[in-house]
Amino acid sequence: MKKITGRTIPYTRALHAVAATALGLFSLKAYAVPSFARQTGLACAVCHDVPPQLTAFGRQFKLNGYTLTTLKQVKSGKDLSINRLPPLSVMVQLSATTLTNEPAGKTSTKTKAQNTNIEFPQQLSLFYAGEITPHMGAFMQVTYDNGGGSFAFDNTDIRYARQSMFGSQSVAWGLDANNNPSVEDLWNDTPAWSFPWGHSNIAPTPSGTTSTLVNEGLAQQVAGFGEYSMWNNAWYEDLTVYRSVPQGTSPVNPTTNGQGASYIINGVAPYWRLAWQHSFGNSYLEVGTFGMHAAFLGGVTGAGVPGVSDQLTDVAVDSQFDHHFGHDLLTLYASLVHERQNLASSHALNPAVASHQNLNNVRLTGTYQFGLHYLVGESFFTSNGTSDQAWYNTPSGNGSPASTGFETRLTYLPWQNTQFTLQYTAYSKFDGQTAGASRSNSLYILAWFLW
Repeated sequence: MKKITGRTIPYTRALHAVAATALGLFSLKAYAVPSFARQTGLACAVCHDVPPQLTAFGRQFKLNGYTLTTLKQVKSGKDLSINRLPPLSVMVQLSATTLTNEPAGKTSTKTKAQNTNIEFPQQLSLFYAGEITPHMGAFMQVTYDNGGGSFAFDNTDIRYARQSMFGSQSVAWGLDANNNPSVEDLWNDTPAWSFPWGHSNIAPTPSGTTSTLVNEGLAQQVAGFGEYSMWNNAWYEDLTVYRSVPQGTSPVNPTTNGQGASYIINGVAPYWRLAWQHSFGNSYLEVGTFGMHAAFLGGVTGAGVPGVSDQLTDVAVDSQFDHHFGHDLLTLYASLVHERQNLASSHALNPAVASHQNLNNVRLTGTYQFGLHYLVGESFFTSNGTSDQAWYNTPSGNGSPASTGFETRLTYLPWQNTQFTLQYTAYSKFDGQTAGASRSNSLYILAWFLW
């Protein structure tokens, strides 16, 4: 027997009751859906508004370890209980990117270099996503990246989850192992699952490392283990510690990753999360904070002074607000990350690098979903901080991490497991310069298939 919101009721019966209500709202007959849907017998729209945005039911499903199932089980007393069919899925993304700026290949007015680049595929992912045992489940993704030309582990989240009572307090709690700080989070205002949920590999991006560490700077470069809990379905906390496990390299003699950073953590890097949620009428509000601290052997670039560490500390605030207008949904997201950088190792090697710097990332997003088939989204993003040419090496020579822009997204879902997206990125400031910033604008077209 499990306890939920102060009452003692069978856990599976409670979720099945919610599922039955959800099934009354969404038709299943025409939809081919991936492994979570196969396991639960529910349409994608029960757990997602537009994937990967989670509904309240989707957050509960993740919180409880991805374990709700309606599939037939292979059982042997109390020692074995697994689904008869493995929870496998496939995702394919095809994309085209048109750049505002002419590429370097243009040689004459009569010969125009290719300015629209097609990735076929941009990504191909294989998933194991679902229950492992009655209290343990996983979301495991292996992805072929067209840019890198190889398969590698992508976002991975493995959970052990239980429900308990502490006096009058109902608590959902668990243990978690993952490879990307914030991938375990329940909301879409933290970095791993934040808007716009898809980016071009070809479009111009600001020079240098102008994203804070917690903003996926350690994605797939670390292994984390931690605990989490949700108290009375209102207060959520998460504490996870990370160690470096760079793929395809030796932890003793690592090569750098794609951002030019080795990210070999000295000791462990703690990640923390605290959030509060509340539903009222047709509205929902979440307010929270998250952050992490990490010290890096030999500096962030891997070329610092041996035995001396660079230290980065990120502190963030975030919020998500939902409001339902009948079958339509308005969602607002906000995230602000402040990073303090103590670059003792990098400064000792190169005195031109300021020993103490700061960096800020801000993203404000609004989306409106029309029923199950259309979504429009607009996002404002900006970064700013200490200017240092030796650190950021911008082409303009100003060393500024300041960039500002907007992302506009139009998505059509003819079926719940298929998306077609038109996305435009416009810069008003790029590498600290407003003049010519629009030359980095891009148009991104994405076809996203899941089955």
